Amino acid sequence: MHKYKDFIKVLFIFFASISIKTVFAENEIYILNSHYKTSQTMFNLSDGSNYNTWNMKGSWTDNFSNFGSVNCVGQAQSSKQKNLSIYGVCEIKDEKKLKKWWTIERNIGVTELGVGKSVQLAAEGYWSVLNGTNCNYAIKHGEEYSYSITKCKITNNQAKILSNKVN
Repeated sequence: MHKYKDFIKVLFIFFASISIKTVFAENEIYILNSHYKTSQTMFNLSDGSNYNTWNMKGSWTDNFSNFGSVNCVGQAQSSKQKNLSIYGVCEIKDEKKLKKWWTIERNIGVTELGVGKSVQLAAEGYWSVLNGTNCNYAIKHGEEYSYSITKCKITNNQAKILSNKVN
């Protein structure tokens, strides 16, 4: 009888650990690091606000060993009260020439430094597994360059597809 109770305890612990792992399974994270050269055209309005259009071109790498080029265009507005609104779209091309398109948006921070949200709008090939994925990004603009990091929570299935790079 004693062995039976020990067996039941071991069985209970085994199934409990499987259940806990299933319930609390962690999502994977997709990380995109980008480096850009930025150009802009700015208009300073008479009310103290400004409006500018910008273009960022550069390169990127991710935590799934992909790399490529990135080209972003967008606009920014800053009011006299220092309220900031930035919106843009990026075309991201990988080493296989497959493309994906992301939005970037932020309403906090200063022009040189801030955090915001991005979403993958559309993509070619295996990148389409990230369509509709919401992400957070941080960006820092230097004198001659800009650097950003984007982090997205993804499912284990999305991570598997990106790891295998299957079209």
